[in-house]
Amino acid sequence: MDIVEQVKLFIEPRSVALVGVSSRTGQHAFNILENILNLGYQGEVYPVNPRVSNILGKKTYSTLGEIDADIDLAVVATPRGQVPDIIEECIRKGIRAVVIVGQGFADAEDEVGKKLQEKIMKMIRNTETRIIGPNTVGVANPFIDFSTCFAKQPEMKRLPIGVICQTGMFFGSFHDLNLLGKGIDIGNACDLDFADCLEYFENDRDTKIIFMHIEGMKNGRRFMEVAKRVARKKPILALKTGISPRAAKAAQSHTGSIIGKNEISEAVFKQCGIIRVSDFDEIGDLIKVFSCLPLMKGRSVGIISLSGGIGLMAIDGCEEYRLNVAELSPKTKEKMVDISPEWLAINNPVDIWPAMGISKRPFGDVLRTTIESILDDKNMDAVLLIVGAWFESISPPFSEIALGIADKFKDKPIAWAPYEGWLYNITVRDIEEKVKEHEGVAVFSSPKRALRALSKLADYSGFLREDKNRNEV
Repeated sequence: MDIVEQVKLFIEPRSVALVGVSSRTGQHAFNILENILNLGYQGEVYPVNPRVSNILGKKTYSTLGEIDADIDLAVVATPRGQVPDIIEECIRKGIRAVVIVGQGFADAEDEVGKKLQEKIMKMIRNTETRIIGPNTVGVANPFIDFSTCFAKQPEMKRLPIGVICQTGMFFGSFHDLNLLGKGIDIGNACDLDFADCLEYFENDRDTKIIFMHIEGMKNGRRFMEVAKRVARKKPILALKTGISPRAAKAAQSHTGSIIGKNEISEAVFKQCGIIRVSDFDEIGDLIKVFSCLPLMKGRSVGIISLSGGIGLMAIDGCEEYRLNVAELSPKTKEKMVDISPEWLAINNPVDIWPAMGISKRPFGDVLRTTIESILDDKNMDAVLLIVGAWFESISPPFSEIALGIADKFKDKPIAWAPYEGWLYNITVRDIEEKVKEHEGVAVFSSPKRALRALSKLADYSGFLREDKNRNEV
Protein backbone atom coordinates (compact mmCIF):
# COMPACT_ATOMS: atom_id res chain seq x y z
CA MET A 1 0.00 0.00 0.00
CA ASP A 2 1.46 3.38 -0.99
CA ILE A 3 1.66 6.31 1.43
CA VAL A 4 -1.40 8.10 0.03
CA GLU A 5 -3.59 5.07 0.61
CA GLN A 6 -2.14 4.70 4.11
CA VAL A 7 -2.94 8.31 5.04
CA LYS A 8 -6.45 7.89 3.59
CA LEU A 9 -7.15 5.29 6.26
CA PHE A 10 -6.59 8.01 8.87
CA ILE A 11 -8.47 10.86 7.27
CA GLU A 12 -11.14 9.01 5.27
CA PRO A 13 -11.90 5.98 7.45
CA ARG A 14 -14.98 3.83 6.85
CA SER A 15 -14.77 2.34 10.35
CA VAL A 16 -13.22 3.48 13.63
CA ALA A 17 -12.43 1.77 16.93
CA LEU A 18 -12.10 4.03 19.96
CA VAL A 19 -9.89 2.36 22.55
CA GLY A 20 -10.09 3.76 26.05
CA VAL A 21 -13.12 5.91 25.34
CA SER A 22 -14.60 7.37 28.50
CA SER A 23 -18.10 6.56 29.75
CA ARG A 24 -18.38 10.14 30.98
CA THR A 25 -20.35 12.37 28.60
CA GLY A 26 -21.63 15.91 28.42
CA GLN A 27 -19.96 19.28 28.49
CA HIS A 28 -16.25 19.19 29.44
CA ALA A 29 -16.20 15.39 29.21
CA PHE A 30 -13.73 15.49 26.29
CA ASN A 31 -15.35 12.36 24.92
CA ILE A 32 -14.18 11.43 21.40
CA LEU A 33 -17.19 9.18 20.80
CA GLU A 34 -19.64 11.92 21.74
CA ASN A 35 -17.95 14.37 19.41
CA ILE A 36 -17.95 11.92 16.50
CA LEU A 37 -21.64 11.15 16.97
CA ASN A 38 -22.51 14.85 17.23
CA LEU A 39 -20.70 15.54 13.96
CA GLY A 40 -22.90 13.00 12.18
CA TYR A 41 -20.15 10.67 10.95
CA GLN A 42 -21.74 7.91 8.85
CA GLY A 43 -19.06 5.25 9.21
CA GLU A 44 -19.03 2.41 11.74
CA VAL A 45 -17.87 3.31 15.26
CA TYR A 46 -16.75 0.70 17.82
CA PRO A 47 -16.12 1.95 21.38
CA VAL A 48 -13.72 -0.19 23.45
CA ASN A 49 -14.19 0.06 27.21
CA PRO A 50 -14.26 -3.11 29.36
CA ARG A 51 -16.01 -1.40 32.30
CA VAL A 52 -19.38 -0.60 30.66
CA SER A 53 -21.70 -2.32 28.17
CA ASN A 54 -22.67 0.76 26.16
CA ILE A 55 -21.93 4.46 25.83
CA LEU A 56 -24.45 6.86 24.31
CA GLY A 57 -26.40 3.92 22.97
CA LYS A 58 -23.38 2.36 21.32
CA LYS A 59 -22.41 -1.19 22.30
CA THR A 60 -18.93 -1.30 23.82
CA TYR A 61 -16.30 -4.02 23.52
CA SER A 62 -13.79 -5.23 26.08
CA THR A 63 -10.97 -5.60 23.56
CA LEU A 64 -10.29 -4.96 19.89
CA GLY A 65 -10.28 -8.70 19.33
CA GLU A 66 -14.00 -8.88 20.22
CA ILE A 67 -14.95 -6.68 17.28
CA ASP A 68 -16.05 -8.93 14.42
CA ALA A 69 -15.45 -6.40 11.64
CA ASP A 70 -12.67 -4.83 9.62
CA ILE A 71 -11.40 -1.60 11.15
CA ASP A 72 -9.70 1.14 9.17
CA LEU A 73 -8.61 3.29 12.10
CA ALA A 74 -8.00 2.78 15.82
CA VAL A 75 -7.87 5.81 18.14
CA VAL A 76 -6.02 5.00 21.35
CA ALA A 77 -6.76 7.20 24.36
CA THR A 78 -5.37 5.16 27.26
CA PRO A 79 -2.59 5.83 29.79
CA ARG A 80 0.80 5.54 28.11
CA GLY A 81 1.79 2.28 29.81
CA GLN A 82 -1.09 0.43 28.10
CA VAL A 83 -0.29 1.63 24.61
CA PRO A 84 2.26 -1.06 23.56
CA ASP A 85 -0.20 -3.88 24.32
CA ILE A 86 -2.90 -2.11 22.29
CA ILE A 87 -0.53 -1.59 19.38
CA GLU A 88 0.21 -5.30 19.46
CA GLU A 89 -3.55 -5.97 19.29
CA CYS A 90 -3.88 -3.62 16.32
CA ILE A 91 -1.10 -5.42 14.46
CA ARG A 92 -2.69 -8.83 15.15
CA LYS A 93 -6.09 -7.62 13.95
CA GLY A 94 -4.64 -6.07 10.81
CA ILE A 95 -5.50 -2.48 11.72
CA ARG A 96 -3.24 -0.36 9.56
CA ALA A 97 -3.93 3.11 10.98
CA VAL A 98 -3.56 4.07 14.66
CA VAL A 99 -3.86 7.47 16.32
CA ILE A 100 -2.20 7.63 19.76
CA VAL A 101 -3.79 10.50 21.67
CA GLY A 102 -1.90 10.24 24.95
CA GLN A 103 1.06 12.31 26.06
CA GLY A 104 4.14 11.32 28.01
CA PHE A 105 6.24 9.69 25.30
CA ALA A 106 9.15 11.48 23.56
CA ASP A 107 7.56 14.70 24.79
CA ALA A 108 8.11 13.59 28.42
CA GLU A 109 10.90 14.67 30.72
CA ASP A 110 11.50 11.11 31.90
CA GLU A 111 13.27 8.28 30.09
CA VAL A 112 10.25 5.97 30.45
CA GLY A 113 8.25 7.95 27.91
CA LYS A 114 11.07 8.07 25.40
CA LYS A 115 11.62 4.31 25.70
CA LEU A 116 7.88 3.67 25.27
CA GLN A 117 7.89 5.63 22.01
CA GLU A 118 10.95 3.74 20.80
CA LYS A 119 9.21 0.48 21.69
CA ILE A 120 6.07 1.16 19.68
CA MET A 121 8.18 2.32 16.72
CA LYS A 122 10.05 -1.00 16.79
CA MET A 123 6.76 -2.90 17.07
CA ILE A 124 5.32 -1.50 13.83
CA ARG A 125 8.57 -1.89 11.89
CA ASN A 126 8.10 -4.30 8.97
CA THR A 127 4.32 -4.31 9.50
CA GLU A 128 1.54 -2.51 7.61
CA THR A 129 0.48 -0.60 10.72
CA ARG A 130 1.17 3.15 10.74
CA ILE A 131 0.88 5.62 13.62
CA ILE A 132 -0.05 9.29 14.00
CA GLY A 133 1.22 10.69 17.28
CA PRO A 134 1.65 10.13 20.13
CA ASN A 135 0.57 13.40 21.78
CA THR A 136 -2.04 14.37 19.20
CA VAL A 137 -5.72 15.14 18.67
CA GLY A 138 -5.47 13.14 15.46
CA VAL A 139 -7.35 14.06 12.31
CA ALA A 140 -10.34 16.05 11.12
CA ASN A 141 -12.27 15.80 7.88
CA PRO A 142 -15.42 17.94 7.53
CA PHE A 143 -16.05 16.42 4.10
CA ILE A 144 -17.15 13.22 5.86
CA ASP A 145 -18.18 14.86 9.18
CA PHE A 146 -15.37 13.18 11.06
CA SER A 147 -12.85 14.16 13.71
CA THR A 148 -10.87 12.33 16.37
CA CYS A 149 -10.48 15.50 18.45
CA PHE A 150 -11.40 14.95 22.10
CA ALA A 151 -12.47 18.59 22.53
CA LYS A 152 -15.68 19.82 20.96
CA GLN A 153 -14.74 21.74 17.82
CA PRO A 154 -16.32 24.85 16.35
CA GLU A 155 -18.50 24.26 13.32
CA MET A 156 -16.37 22.32 10.86
CA LYS A 157 -16.53 23.95 7.43
CA ARG A 158 -15.58 22.32 4.17
CA LEU A 159 -12.69 24.67 3.49
CA PRO A 160 -10.18 23.91 0.69
CA ILE A 161 -7.30 23.99 3.18
CA GLY A 162 -5.17 21.03 4.22
CA VAL A 163 -3.60 21.50 7.67
CA ILE A 164 -0.55 19.59 8.94
CA CYS A 165 0.39 20.67 12.45
CA GLN A 166 2.06 19.72 15.71
CA THR A 167 -0.59 21.15 17.99
CA GLY A 168 -4.31 20.59 18.31
CA MET A 169 -4.88 24.35 18.62
CA PHE A 170 -5.24 24.60 14.86
CA PHE A 171 -8.30 22.34 15.10
CA GLY A 172 -10.06 25.37 16.64
CA SER A 173 -10.35 28.94 15.45
CA PHE A 174 -8.91 32.28 16.46
CA HIS A 175 -11.28 35.25 16.08
CA ASP A 176 -12.01 35.20 12.33
CA LEU A 177 -9.23 32.73 11.47
CA ASN A 178 -10.64 29.28 10.81
CA LEU A 179 -8.15 27.17 8.91
CA LEU A 180 -9.43 23.70 9.29
CA GLY A 181 -10.51 21.97 6.16
CA LYS A 182 -8.87 18.57 6.39
CA GLY A 183 -6.45 18.47 9.31
CA ILE A 184 -3.70 16.16 10.57
CA ASP A 185 -2.01 16.79 13.91
CA ILE A 186 1.15 14.66 13.71
CA GLY A 187 2.10 15.36 17.35
CA ASN A 188 5.44 13.74 18.16
CA ALA A 189 5.57 12.33 14.59
CA CYS A 190 7.07 9.03 15.68
CA ASP A 191 5.93 7.51 12.36
CA LEU A 192 3.83 9.52 9.88
CA ASP A 193 5.51 12.87 9.25
CA PHE A 194 5.15 16.07 7.22
CA ALA A 195 6.32 14.50 3.97
CA ASP A 196 3.77 11.66 4.27
CA CYS A 197 0.92 14.10 4.84
CA LEU A 198 2.05 16.36 1.99
CA GLU A 199 1.89 13.38 -0.35
CA TYR A 200 -1.74 12.82 0.65
CA PHE A 201 -2.69 16.47 0.04
CA GLU A 202 -0.73 16.66 -3.23
CA ASN A 203 -3.55 15.33 -5.40
CA ASP A 204 -6.46 15.64 -2.97
CA ARG A 205 -9.33 17.28 -4.85
CA ASP A 206 -10.75 18.93 -1.74
CA THR A 207 -7.49 20.75 -0.96
CA LYS A 208 -6.32 23.88 -2.80
CA ILE A 209 -3.92 25.31 -0.17
CA ILE A 210 -1.72 23.52 2.39
CA PHE A 211 -0.81 25.03 5.76
CA MET A 212 1.89 23.54 7.99
CA HIS A 213 2.75 24.36 11.59
CA ILE A 214 6.26 23.03 12.15
CA GLU A 215 8.12 22.69 15.43
CA GLY A 216 10.78 20.38 14.05
CA MET A 217 11.31 17.39 11.83
CA LYS A 218 13.56 14.38 11.49
CA ASN A 219 13.80 13.51 7.79
CA GLY A 220 14.68 16.79 6.12
CA ARG A 221 15.95 15.33 2.86
CA ARG A 222 12.72 13.50 2.03
CA PHE A 223 10.67 16.48 3.16
CA MET A 224 12.48 18.74 0.68
CA GLU A 225 12.00 16.27 -2.15
CA VAL A 226 8.25 15.97 -1.54
CA ALA A 227 7.62 19.63 -0.67
CA LYS A 228 9.29 20.92 -3.84
CA ARG A 229 7.12 18.63 -5.95
CA VAL A 230 3.88 19.49 -4.14
CA ALA A 231 4.59 23.25 -4.20
CA ARG A 232 4.54 23.12 -8.01
CA LYS A 233 0.85 22.14 -7.77
CA LYS A 234 -0.44 23.91 -4.65
CA PRO A 235 0.71 26.78 -2.42
CA ILE A 236 2.27 25.55 0.83
CA LEU A 237 2.24 27.96 3.79
CA ALA A 238 4.48 27.24 6.77
CA LEU A 239 4.53 28.69 10.28
CA LYS A 240 7.84 27.65 11.86
CA THR A 241 7.90 27.89 15.64
CA GLY A 242 10.69 27.19 18.11
CA ILE A 243 12.88 29.91 16.58
CA SER A 244 14.32 31.47 19.73
CA PRO A 245 16.54 29.32 22.01
CA ARG A 246 13.90 29.26 24.76
CA ALA A 247 11.12 28.36 22.34
CA ALA A 248 13.28 25.64 20.79
CA LYS A 249 13.84 24.11 24.20
CA ALA A 250 10.10 24.24 24.93
CA ALA A 251 9.35 22.61 21.57
CA GLN A 252 11.64 19.69 22.39
CA SER A 253 9.55 19.16 25.52
CA HIS A 254 6.27 19.62 23.66
CA THR A 255 6.72 17.11 20.85
CA GLY A 256 10.26 15.79 21.24
CA SER A 257 11.09 17.53 17.96
CA ILE A 258 14.54 18.03 16.52
CA ILE A 259 14.82 21.80 16.07
CA GLY A 260 17.10 23.13 13.35
CA LYS A 261 18.51 26.63 13.03
CA ASN A 262 16.14 29.31 11.78
CA GLU A 263 18.48 30.14 8.90
CA ILE A 264 18.34 26.54 7.71
CA SER A 265 14.54 26.53 7.76
CA GLU A 266 14.48 29.78 5.80
CA ALA A 267 16.80 28.36 3.12
CA VAL A 268 14.84 25.09 2.88
CA PHE A 269 11.51 26.89 2.51
CA LYS A 270 12.86 29.18 -0.20
CA GLN A 271 14.40 26.31 -2.14
CA CYS A 272 11.18 24.29 -1.97
CA GLY A 273 8.84 27.17 -2.85
CA ILE A 274 7.21 27.12 0.60
CA ILE A 275 5.70 30.45 1.69
CA ARG A 276 6.80 31.26 5.22
CA VAL A 277 4.32 32.99 7.53
CA SER A 278 5.24 34.79 10.72
CA ASP A 279 2.02 35.06 12.74
CA PHE A 280 -1.72 34.36 12.88
CA ASP A 281 -2.64 37.56 11.05
CA GLU A 282 -0.44 36.63 8.12
CA ILE A 283 -1.90 33.13 7.94
CA GLY A 284 -5.36 34.59 7.39
CA ASP A 285 -4.07 37.15 4.89
CA LEU A 286 -2.27 34.53 2.82
CA ILE A 287 -5.25 32.19 2.83
CA LYS A 288 -7.19 35.08 1.22
CA VAL A 289 -4.43 35.75 -1.30
CA PHE A 290 -4.01 32.19 -2.47
CA SER A 291 -7.76 31.47 -2.41
CA CYS A 292 -8.89 34.52 -4.36
CA LEU A 293 -6.11 36.23 -6.29
CA PRO A 294 -4.36 35.28 -9.54
CA LEU A 295 -0.61 34.82 -9.65
CA MET A 296 1.56 37.88 -10.33
CA LYS A 297 3.65 38.22 -13.48
CA GLY A 298 6.20 40.36 -11.63
CA ARG A 299 6.60 42.49 -8.50
CA SER A 300 5.28 45.88 -9.68
CA VAL A 301 2.34 47.40 -7.83
CA GLY A 302 0.14 50.33 -8.79
CA ILE A 303 -1.05 52.21 -5.70
CA ILE A 304 -4.35 54.11 -5.65
CA SER A 305 -5.02 56.25 -2.61
CA LEU A 306 -7.26 59.05 -1.34
CA SER A 307 -4.32 60.55 0.53
CA GLY A 308 -0.86 61.56 -0.57
CA GLY A 309 0.43 60.78 2.92
CA ILE A 310 -0.90 57.24 2.92
CA GLY A 311 0.54 56.79 -0.57
CA LEU A 312 3.99 57.62 0.79
CA MET A 313 3.52 55.05 3.57
CA ALA A 314 2.64 52.50 0.90
CA ILE A 315 5.90 53.26 -0.92
CA ASP A 316 7.78 52.49 2.31
CA GLY A 317 5.82 49.24 2.58
CA CYS A 318 6.78 48.28 -0.97
CA GLU A 319 10.43 48.89 -0.15
CA GLU A 320 10.16 46.72 2.97
CA TYR A 321 8.53 43.83 1.11
CA ARG A 322 10.63 44.04 -2.07
CA LEU A 323 7.81 45.25 -4.31
CA ASN A 324 8.34 47.75 -7.11
CA VAL A 325 6.51 51.08 -7.34
CA ALA A 326 6.71 51.19 -11.12
CA GLU A 327 6.34 54.26 -13.36
CA LEU A 328 2.96 54.74 -14.97
CA SER A 329 3.00 54.35 -18.73
CA PRO A 330 2.41 57.51 -20.84
CA LYS A 331 -0.98 56.12 -21.85
CA THR A 332 -2.04 55.68 -18.21
CA LYS A 333 -0.81 59.16 -17.28
CA GLU A 334 -2.82 60.61 -20.13
CA LYS A 335 -6.00 58.96 -18.85
CA MET A 336 -5.33 60.31 -15.34
CA VAL A 337 -4.68 63.82 -16.67
CA ASP A 338 -8.07 63.79 -18.38
CA ILE A 339 -9.91 63.36 -15.04
CA SER A 340 -7.61 65.38 -12.75
CA PRO A 341 -7.03 69.10 -12.07
CA GLU A 342 -4.39 70.57 -14.38
CA TRP A 343 -2.05 71.33 -11.48
CA LEU A 344 -1.89 67.74 -10.19
CA ALA A 345 1.31 65.78 -10.84
CA ILE A 346 0.37 62.28 -11.96
CA ASN A 347 2.60 59.58 -10.50
CA ASN A 348 2.46 56.19 -8.81
CA PRO A 349 0.98 56.28 -6.13
CA VAL A 350 -2.08 57.87 -7.74
CA ASP A 351 -3.88 60.34 -5.47
CA ILE A 352 -7.50 60.33 -6.65
CA TRP A 353 -8.93 62.79 -4.12
CA PRO A 354 -8.26 65.90 -6.26
CA ALA A 355 -10.21 64.32 -9.13
CA MET A 356 -13.11 63.61 -6.78
CA GLY A 357 -13.13 66.50 -4.34
CA ILE A 358 -11.96 69.33 -6.57
CA SER A 359 -13.03 68.32 -10.06
CA LYS A 360 -16.40 67.24 -8.68
CA ARG A 361 -16.44 64.09 -10.77
CA PRO A 362 -18.66 61.21 -9.61
CA PHE A 363 -16.72 59.06 -7.16
CA GLY A 364 -17.61 55.81 -8.89
CA ASP A 365 -16.49 57.07 -12.31
CA VAL A 366 -13.13 58.25 -10.96
CA LEU A 367 -12.53 54.96 -9.16
CA ARG A 368 -13.48 52.83 -12.15
CA THR A 369 -11.39 54.84 -14.61
CA THR A 370 -8.35 54.87 -12.34
CA ILE A 371 -8.36 51.17 -11.44
CA GLU A 372 -9.02 50.02 -14.99
CA SER A 373 -6.29 52.29 -16.37
CA ILE A 374 -3.69 50.96 -13.94
CA LEU A 375 -4.69 47.33 -14.42
CA ASP A 376 -4.45 47.88 -18.17
CA ASP A 377 -0.93 49.30 -17.74
CA LYS A 378 1.70 46.75 -18.84
CA ASN A 379 4.06 48.11 -16.18
CA MET A 380 1.77 46.95 -13.38
CA ASP A 381 1.34 43.44 -11.98
CA ALA A 382 -1.13 44.23 -9.18
CA VAL A 383 -3.13 47.09 -7.67
CA LEU A 384 -3.26 48.22 -4.05
CA LEU A 385 -6.41 50.22 -3.26
CA ILE A 386 -6.35 52.38 -0.15
CA VAL A 387 -9.86 53.77 -0.28
CA GLY A 388 -12.38 54.03 2.53
CA ALA A 389 -15.10 51.61 3.43
CA TRP A 390 -17.48 54.57 3.18
CA PHE A 391 -17.36 54.29 -0.61
CA GLU A 392 -19.98 51.57 -0.13
CA SER A 393 -22.42 54.46 0.36
CA ILE A 394 -22.09 55.60 -3.27
CA SER A 395 -24.28 54.20 -6.03
CA PRO A 396 -23.37 51.64 -7.15
CA PRO A 397 -21.44 50.55 -4.03
CA PHE A 398 -17.70 50.45 -4.61
CA SER A 399 -17.52 46.71 -3.90
CA GLU A 400 -19.68 46.13 -6.98
CA ILE A 401 -17.40 48.33 -9.06
CA ALA A 402 -14.29 46.50 -7.81
CA LEU A 403 -15.75 43.05 -8.46
CA GLY A 404 -16.82 44.07 -11.96
CA ILE A 405 -13.31 45.30 -12.71
CA ALA A 406 -11.79 42.08 -11.32
CA ASP A 407 -13.95 40.07 -13.73
CA LYS A 408 -12.59 42.16 -16.59
CA PHE A 409 -8.91 41.88 -15.56
CA LYS A 410 -8.63 38.28 -14.38
CA ASP A 411 -4.84 38.08 -14.59
CA LYS A 412 -4.00 40.86 -12.11
CA PRO A 413 -4.79 40.87 -8.37
CA ILE A 414 -6.59 43.70 -6.58
CA ALA A 415 -5.71 44.14 -2.89
CA TRP A 416 -8.13 46.50 -1.12
CA ALA A 417 -7.27 48.07 2.24
CA PRO A 418 -10.40 50.03 3.23
CA TYR A 419 -10.36 52.24 6.29
CA GLU A 420 -13.34 52.95 8.50
CA GLY A 421 -14.85 56.13 9.86
CA TRP A 422 -15.58 59.46 8.17
CA LEU A 423 -19.10 59.52 9.67
CA TYR A 424 -20.20 56.38 7.82
CA ASN A 425 -21.12 53.25 9.76
CA ILE A 426 -19.54 50.81 7.31
CA THR A 427 -16.81 48.43 8.52
CA VAL A 428 -14.00 46.49 6.93
CA ARG A 429 -15.85 43.32 7.98
CA ASP A 430 -18.87 44.48 5.94
CA ILE A 431 -16.62 44.85 2.90
CA GLU A 432 -15.00 41.48 3.46
CA GLU A 433 -18.38 39.76 3.49
CA LYS A 434 -19.35 41.39 0.21
CA VAL A 435 -16.23 40.34 -1.70
CA LYS A 436 -15.66 37.07 0.14
CA GLU A 437 -14.43 34.25 -2.07
CA HIS A 438 -14.76 36.35 -5.23
CA GLU A 439 -11.79 35.77 -7.50
CA GLY A 440 -9.60 38.76 -8.18
CA VAL A 441 -10.20 40.88 -5.05
CA ALA A 442 -9.01 40.40 -1.47
CA VAL A 443 -9.65 42.75 1.48
CA PHE A 444 -7.05 43.51 4.17
CA SER A 445 -7.20 45.41 7.45
CA SER A 446 -4.23 47.63 6.58
CA PRO A 447 -2.12 48.63 3.55
CA LYS A 448 0.98 47.09 5.13
CA ARG A 449 -0.69 43.70 5.55
CA ALA A 450 -1.95 43.90 1.97
CA LEU A 451 1.57 44.59 0.68
CA ARG A 452 3.09 41.82 2.79
CA ALA A 453 0.57 39.39 1.32
CA LEU A 454 1.18 40.58 -2.25
CA SER A 455 4.90 40.12 -1.69
CA LYS A 456 4.39 36.46 -0.72
CA LEU A 457 2.13 36.00 -3.76
CA ALA A 458 4.90 37.46 -5.93
CA ASP A 459 7.47 35.15 -4.28
CA TYR A 460 5.41 32.05 -5.05
CA SER A 461 4.65 33.24 -8.59
CA GLY A 462 8.38 33.72 -9.15
CA PHE A 463 9.14 30.24 -7.83
CA LEU A 464 6.71 28.70 -10.32
CA ARG A 465 8.14 30.72 -13.22
CA GLU A 466 11.73 29.79 -12.37
CA ASP A 467 10.81 26.14 -11.93
CA LYS A 468 9.04 26.13 -15.30
CA ASN A 469 12.03 27.76 -16.99
CA ARG A 470 14.41 25.19 -15.49
CA ASN A 471 12.27 22.33 -16.75
CA GLU A 472 12.08 23.80 -20.25
CA VAL A 473 15.85 24.19 -20.59
